[in-house]
This record gives sequence, C-alpha cells and structure tokens, in this order.
Amino acid sequence: MKVIVLAGSPRKQGNSDILADEFSRGAQQAAAATDKIYLDEMNIRPIGEVIDNTRQRIDPRCDDDLPAVLERFLDADIAVFATPVYWAGVSAQLKCFIDRMSSYFNREPYVQRFVGKGYVILTTFGRAEPDHGKWVTEPLRLCVRVLKGIYLGELCVSVYHKGKVRDMPEALQAAFKLGKQAVEKLSRQQERC
Repeated sequence: MKVIVLAGSPRKQGNSDILADEFSRGAQQAAAATDKIYLDEMNIRPIGEVIDNTRQRIDPRCDDDLPAVLERFLDADIAVFATPVYWAGVSAQLKCFIDRMSSYFNREPYVQRFVGKGYVILTTFGRAEPDHGKWVTEPLRLCVRVLKGIYLGELCVSVYHKGKVRDMPEALQAAFKLGKQAVEKLSRQQERC
C-alpha cells in the first residue's frame, strides 16, 4: 500500500503539514509506504487553454513538473490533500494541481489509474466556526466522486498560528488514527475485489 501526501501549504511545518506527518505515521503503522510532495516546491503552472471534451484534452503546459508529480500521485493507492483553507477554498498550489488533472483524468491511458484510489482531506483554518473546513472538504469530496475514488475521511482543525497544532494532542491523535484507519479500510476493500 502506497500513500502520497500533496502538501498544499507553502509553510513547511505549518499546521496542515504537521497533521499530514501524523497521518503518515499512522499509515506507516498500518504497513503503508508514504511519500510527500510539497507542491510549493514544484513548478506547476495554472491550467492553460484546453478543449471542452475531457476525453480528447491535451495539457498544453506539460513541460513543467505536473507530469512527474501526477505519476507519483497515480502510483499511490491513497492520496491525501493537505491544505489550509485559503479564502474560501484550497491553496493555490493544490488548486493548480487539481485543475491540471482535468487534462488527464478522463483520457486514456490515465482513466483507470484514477478509479478506486482512496482519498483523505486534512485541512486547517484560523476561524472559530467548526464548519469552516467545508470550504475545502465540499469541493474536494466532489472531486473524489468525479475521479471515481473512495472517500476515506477527513480531519478539519481550527488552529491559526504556525505550528500551534503541536499543542493539540487530540488533533494529532486524530490524524494518526485516520492514517491507520484509511490504510486498513482501503486494504479491506481491495481484498474484496
């Protein structure tokens, strides 16, 4: 079992990054291999002009880092979207990756590599409202459905200052537990198929 974390925040060791590390520790305890990509370190440009038919779409900007990142993403059994809530949505770094996937997800030979992948969302936000994470979770859940993936869960944590989640043992424990459970759940589903 392989897990890949797409770290959408530009802040290493920020709150979403710390939760992703705890998630990865839990996944490793369940015998998964883990990988993390800091999207801010990648040269992934915004989507270029593409045609309407996604089955015939070609990525006009495929000369950047997206194809290599996409290959690592497709090679994983579970993908983790780790991002803070940024102005009513995911970070720009993660948004560029997701937008660019639209040139691949419905085109051969990629189609079947998206189907059945497990997905997890880890998000942090500096607002007190407990449902503020919906700005990230709702659109990403829709993305999972479009990709014909398996939604394995989410963790939304209200925390503002960089690294402050380290002082929140319940959030760290929840991330660790989610990592372990996500791997175990997908493993059971793969055994049934």
